[in-house]
Amino acid sequence: LETDDVNEYANEVELPVDIARNGNHLIITTPMVGVKNDQIDLTVNNDVLYLHKSASDFRETKIDNYYMQECHWGALSREIQLPVAVDPVGAKASLHDGVLKIILPILGNRKSRIIKVQ
Repeated sequence: LETDDVNEYANEVELPVDIARNGNHLIITTPMVGVKNDQIDLTVNNDVLYLHKSASDFRETKIDNYYMQECHWGALSREIQLPVAVDPVGAKASLHDGVLKIILPILGNRKSRIIKVQ
């Protein structure tokens, strides 16, 4: 297996995420091994989370040939449609032991209402 054969699949990497609810908060976790805080950009807009990770400099040595290459060290982006409405103003994010944790406050139920024309 040549390096070129392995690299043809490098663009197919999708960042895995876990999305859970804990009380009135949406909790999103994703692995970010070898990544520093300043390499991560997060944006919430219209209940979509935009996550971008810059390329990691985790690997410092040049490798001649890989026997297996499953880890992705390049840039990654992901758009995640959130399952509930959230308040981006109260959002928090932390990176600890290679795991990114994003906490988003859930907005109350958005109810529809009939508007009478006067």
